[in-house]
Amino acid sequence: MAKKLAITIAGAVSLGSYESGVAFEVLDAISQHNQWAEANGVPDQRIEIDVLAGASAGGMTSAMIAQRLLFDGPSMAQPYNNPLYNAWVRDVDIVGLLARQKDEDATHSVFSSDLVIGVSKKYLTGRYATQPVPPAQPHPALPVDGQIQLGLALSNLNGIDYVRATSSGGAFTYTAHEDELVLPIDQNSGDRGDLWETIRATAVACGAFPVAFRVQDLLRNIVDYPSPFLDRSLWDGAPSRYFTYTDGGVFQNEPLGMAKNLVENQPGGHLNAEQRGYVFIAPQPKKSGEILYTNDSNVDPSQAFGAANANYKAVVEHLAEAMIGQSEFQDWITAEGVNDRLKLLDKRAGELQVLFLSGAMTAAQANPVSSVLLKSFFLEKGVMTPAALANLQAARTQLRTQYQAEYAAFLDDTVAADAWLDAVLVLELAASLHEKEEMLIYDFVADSELLASKGLESFEGFFDVQYRQHDYDYGRSVAQTQLAKYKAQTGSIFANLNWTPKPINPIDPGLNNFDMSKVDNTKRQQVYAQIRDAADALLQELGVATLVRKALMLFYVQGRIKKLLAL
Repeated sequence: MAKKLAITIAGAVSLGSYESGVAFEVLDAISQHNQWAEANGVPDQRIEIDVLAGASAGGMTSAMIAQRLLFDGPSMAQPYNNPLYNAWVRDVDIVGLLARQKDEDATHSVFSSDLVIGVSKKYLTGRYATQPVPPAQPHPALPVDGQIQLGLALSNLNGIDYVRATSSGGAFTYTAHEDELVLPIDQNSGDRGDLWETIRATAVACGAFPVAFRVQDLLRNIVDYPSPFLDRSLWDGAPSRYFTYTDGGVFQNEPLGMAKNLVENQPGGHLNAEQRGYVFIAPQPKKSGEILYTNDSNVDPSQAFGAANANYKAVVEHLAEAMIGQSEFQDWITAEGVNDRLKLLDKRAGELQVLFLSGAMTAAQANPVSSVLLKSFFLEKGVMTPAALANLQAARTQLRTQYQAEYAAFLDDTVAADAWLDAVLVLELAASLHEKEEMLIYDFVADSELLASKGLESFEGFFDVQYRQHDYDYGRSVAQTQLAKYKAQTGSIFANLNWTPKPINPIDPGLNNFDMSKVDNTKRQQVYAQIRDAADALLQELGVATLVRKALMLFYVQGRIKKLLAL
């Protein structure tokens, strides 16, 4: 059985260049390895990418990778001439971002979204601009069945209502703003312009960084929201309706949870966890966000924080940091929580096995209890229908595969083995862990001190192609280092990887953690002017009095922006 990879790509802004460097190396390594596996007649040694999930800039990159895996594999052969490199290093620049087009309202975004839309059309729908569409040439990392699951994180500004009945006969309505587009794409039926136009528009919305780029409208189908609690009245009987979206990273900037859900929604996706890996690509290392406490009112709130120095500005800034930090970590928390519960289940299964093997517990004792409890989980309207019975048998089969080594330890005593398996299945169902698997995460995360483009909230890379080139090459170097490490790990998805890294251009250490004050001054002044005008327009729209508006612009907006731009 081939090994499977789910790839998650986090939000990054201009550091999409770093993520693209990592992604190229991972794809190139798997391409070489799979060609070796084919040449040597060992298909079980293949590594296949069947899930891609992205947020913000990572959403655009994930979509581009999906298309190359399915239909355009040869385009990913060269490190310095491939769609990821060309899009993130060559094509996106501050000059183009500052040049808002005539149709772009200056009060809707600081930068030009038309440039981003143009790049998305070039790399996602350009394939369908001429007819006939070129023949599909899949990448060696595409699964043999030609299937990929793509997930793009979205932030829905309109919100989607769900309604739950209450015991009093009333109803509780709540609105969800965290949203996503999830699509299964098949090589045989997915090479269509209409499908990729939907993906392209969604990828642009996924990366619509708030205020910097304008929000995007998307037509969504009601079937994309299968919850029985969906408030369908807002759809007014129509199969689809428009919603307005901004950057998907607002609510899930590192969508590991989405990737996990995509895996588990596939047939048998939760089985063979040792053959499944999750690649995590991000430009920011995981570090503590804890703020030191103080009860001294004279302490700078950015250094330590407490009620004593909690002025308006400090509270707003710390609240924003907390919300951003929570969006970044929530999927990690989910993943680790499931992993911990699975480990506990394994521990309890082992303890039960000892009891059965020692004779301290017998099938005669356990079966009556397990039988009653299992039926309660699978009954349909109080009846054990043929379909329900089939589901129970399928669950038993899945669990026996999951614990095949432990099951085999019972030797020929299948009565005890089956009784033990049913007892474990009861525990699994009670803990809502059925069809869950442990997440083996392989991270490819940057050391932020070695990036050129992290300044100005990671917009710095847009100022010069050499910064993006630096970060692309640094991403490649990180990937080569990590792949070599994972190759040496016993039991790793990448164990015994047959791969020869391609040369990397020399990386200029003088660009590491590049000081914003050294960036072209004319470009910094242009960005400042555009941000200043946008901030002033916002305050006018809010109806702020002229005198107050000027004071805010002078003491906070201009001061803060100038500090970020080192002006």
